[in-house]
Amino acid sequence: MKKYASLVVGLALSLVLISWGYEGHYAVANIAQNHLTPNAQAAVKNLLGRKTMADVASYADDLRSDPAYAGTKDLHYLNIPLGFTFDEFVAYIKNSHTGNVYTGILSCINELKDPNTGKSKKEFALELLIHFVGDAHQPMHVSRIEDKGGNATGVTFMNGGTNLHSLWDSGLLEHQKINYKDLAAKFDDATPAQIAKWQSDTVVLWLWESYQITTILYKEAAENPTFDEKYYQDHIRIVKSRIEKAGIRLAGVLNEIYK
Repeated sequence: MKKYASLVVGLALSLVLISWGYEGHYAVANIAQNHLTPNAQAAVKNLLGRKTMADVASYADDLRSDPAYAGTKDLHYLNIPLGFTFDEFVAYIKNSHTGNVYTGILSCINELKDPNTGKSKKEFALELLIHFVGDAHQPMHVSRIEDKGGNATGVTFMNGGTNLHSLWDSGLLEHQKINYKDLAAKFDDATPAQIAKWQSDTVVLWLWESYQITTILYKEAAENPTFDEKYYQDHIRIVKSRIEKAGIRLAGVLNEIYK
């Protein structure tokens, strides 16, 4: 499924506007690549060739401008009401009949596991999986439908107008002013115990963590939508944690598939 020639315009937009930005998705993919087993490394190289996981980490965003892949748009996020208990949250996801980031991740995993799936489809599934795991860990990608996942919740950050979704997609990372390659190295410091724990967690739990963070972010924005350096200092650790967990868990998924 070769699509890259038709995506030049979409690429320019997606790097700026969508889901962790290029920097965040690069960091997730690079962290994951650092934690692959030899078997998983070989399998990924077989599918991607000379490309690294980081090289393809934003391809799923590039597809948004291509009508041929319109069906992938809903797979970047999960729209869900706030206020659920964990059991209610799980039931809502399991009973949902629409595509979302949860179904997108599971579909990609199944494609990669299926011995009857061709190489080109597996390559495409891997590219999507790399991206969707990152999206699942961006808190505002698991948030309420009424404001389009925070896109319609206006806030001010460092005296500039933005919205809650954009702030968490890229605003906090951009404020850090660090090269995206260095970002991956800086965020990759999990202990063996943390790695083992995070890789044992289910996809539902990944999303539940984002949901819990989102609930707090909405509450903060409602109380005072004017954010300054203190907001950055208080929240950049959450960004680090989500990106690091995404990378470690992505590696865990691929290691399990190719064990």
